[in-house]
Amino acid sequence: MRCFRALPVALCFAISAAPLSAQEAFTWVFNEHHPFSGGPPVLDLVATDSFAAGQGEAGGARVPRGLIWVQCVGGGDAAIRFEAFAGAAAAGDVVAFQMSDDAGLTVTLQAEIFDAEDDPVGGPEVVVSADGPELQMLATAPVVRYGLVGLTDFNIPFDLTTNQHYVAQFATACAAAASVAEPSAPAPELPVADVLIPDLGPDISGHVWTRFTQVDEGNPEGTIVRLQYAVPESDDVAIVGECLVNPGDPVVHLQVSADVAGLQNGMAADLRATIPDGRSVVLQGNVVGVGAEFGVSGVEIFTDVSNPAWLVIAGNRTVRFDRPGTGNGLTLTGNGPNTIGPFLADCAEVARLDPESGGRPSAPINAQPGYLACENFGRVSSRPTGVAQVVNFINSSDGYRALQWIDEVGAVVEITALNPGQAAAYTTDPGHIWMATDGLGNCMEMMQVPAGTTDYRITTIAQ
Repeated sequence: MRCFRALPVALCFAISAAPLSAQEAFTWVFNEHHPFSGGPPVLDLVATDSFAAGQGEAGGARVPRGLIWVQCVGGGDAAIRFEAFAGAAAAGDVVAFQMSDDAGLTVTLQAEIFDAEDDPVGGPEVVVSADGPELQMLATAPVVRYGLVGLTDFNIPFDLTTNQHYVAQFATACAAAASVAEPSAPAPELPVADVLIPDLGPDISGHVWTRFTQVDEGNPEGTIVRLQYAVPESDDVAIVGECLVNPGDPVVHLQVSADVAGLQNGMAADLRATIPDGRSVVLQGNVVGVGAEFGVSGVEIFTDVSNPAWLVIAGNRTVRFDRPGTGNGLTLTGNGPNTIGPFLADCAEVARLDPESGGRPSAPINAQPGYLACENFGRVSSRPTGVAQVVNFINSSDGYRALQWIDEVGAVVEITALNPGQAAAYTTDPGHIWMATDGLGNCMEMMQVPAGTTDYRITTIAQ
C-alpha cells in the first residue's frame, strides 16, 4: 500500500493489489515561479490530493506530493513522472510505459525509474514535447490509464479532470519557454530573502494586517467578513478583502495595490504573489481604482476560499505582490498568516457563524476560549510572544486524539497521543498553535490557548 499522509485527511491508494473499481480523482496544481534574477520561469504541474501546507509537500520542489509531476526541462520539452507500480524495476532502470484514454489512443514510451526522495513523485519518468500527444491527453481526456507494459493489473484509470485547464496552461507556457533566450551573463543568484526588502511593513510604513467579522445571525447575507492591510486610522490602504455571501459557495473579493499606470478600469490584469521560499502564484483579475481618490488602485480578484493560491498569499509573514512584466511591486510583512487564515475560515463558514464567532472563527456554540476550526490548517502558524505558560491538554472527546504542534513555518510536529480521559501538560506560549487529530490523521480541532489558561479540554466529537 502506498500512502501519502496529508492533513486534514489521509489518502492511501494501492499499487500492489487488485485494480480499482472506480477512478481515483485528483486535482491539478500549476506553479509558475519567475526567478528574481531573471531567466526562464520554473514550471511545475502536479496532480495532487491535498493543498495542506507543510503536509504532503516535497521539500525540494515547492509543490505538493501527488500522483503525476510534470516539469518543464527546457527546449520545449517536459518530463512527466508517474506514481506507478514498477514491478521488479529499480531506480535507474529503463522500462516500457503506456498511457491511454477512453477514446482508444495509446502511447508507448521509454521511461526511466526514479526514487521520490524529496521530489513530489517517484516512479517512471518520460521526457516528451510540451505540445505532444502525451500532455494533450492529460489536458483533454476525462479518464487516463497508465502503467508499465506487461503489468496489466496495475494499469489503473484515474480521473484527472479537476483543474484540467492547468495542463494546457502548463503546456503552452513550457512550449513558449523554449524561445526564451538565456542571458549571456546571468545576474548573480541572490537569496530571495535579500530581494524581498520590505517597503510596506509595520516597522517602515506602519501598515498592519487586520480583520473584522460581524455576524447577522438571522441573515447570513448581512454578515460582514473583511480583511485589510493598511495604516490604522488612515486612508493608506494596500489590500482590502471581503467575503461575498451568495446562494452557492462564498467568494472572496480581493483588491491589491499594484502598478496600473496607463490602464483603464475593468481591463484584464494578472497579479503575482511570491514568498521568500520561492513559491509564487499568478492570479487573473481586472484593473480597479484608476482615478479614485480613496480605496485601492490596482488589481481586483474574485476567488473561492479553497483556492490553492492562499497557501502562497498566506504562506509567510513576508509576501511580494506585483504585476508580471512591470518590474515593480510592493512587499508586505506582518502577521498575514494568522490574519488571513481566520478570515478565510469565517468566510467558508459564513452561513453557520454565531454572534461570538468574530473572535474565534467557526467556533461551535459554547466553545472554550482558544478554539480554532480545522479550516485554519495551512493558514496559521505559531508566532511566539515570549510568554511561557504551562497548559494541561485533557482529552474529553469520544476517542483517541494525537496532539500536534504547528511550528513557526506551519509544519506539523508530533507531540503525544491521548486516549479518552488522558491528559498531558506542556510548556507553551499564547502565540502557539496546536492541533488534535483522530487516528487517521484527520484534524478534529485546532487551538491557540489564551494567556492564563491552565487546562484545555479537547472536546470535538467525530461525526
